[in-house]
Amino acid sequence: MEPFLGGGEMIADVFQDKSTYAEPPSRFEAGTPAIGEAIGLGAAIDYLTCIGMDQIHKYEKELGSYLYESLISVPNVWIYGPAPSQTDHRAPLCSFNVENVHPTDIAEILDQEHGVAIRSGHHCAQILHRTLGINASARASLHFYNTKEEVDVFVDALKATIDFLTSQH
Repeated sequence: MEPFLGGGEMIADVFQDKSTYAEPPSRFEAGTPAIGEAIGLGAAIDYLTCIGMDQIHKYEKELGSYLYESLISVPNVWIYGPAPSQTDHRAPLCSFNVENVHPTDIAEILDQEHGVAIRSGHHCAQILHRTLGINASARASLHFYNTKEEVDVFVDALKATIDFLTSQH
């Protein structure tokens, strides 16, 4: 099979009237390899190793529980999935909906008015959304670089956003 792009390590020999190609898979890898990305990945692995994956997991569980408990206290918020106390396998995120408010409106107002970024939509889980009988959901996602203070900022901004959107009816 002839490659559709040319350059880099995919060439075996070049002549005035033709080129020959390397054996697969190299013949289909035109251009410069992703050297910068590979170096970045190595640095990221070193960074995570220095922190410790067990430490990151422990902190994410704590932070995820804090997010869940903070969100559950907001009136008219429905969180999907089991409570952190019911499972050891909950990621540090919450997918949720607010009664009578579309999740895209929540995400837009949080972003534009409060500088808080969340996701809204199907989250690559349309079948689950259909099963739950919802057309979309909002999702707040955390990682080890987030703090409880940032969760508090999010929840306060969410409360203000809900108040704004529900007062428009």
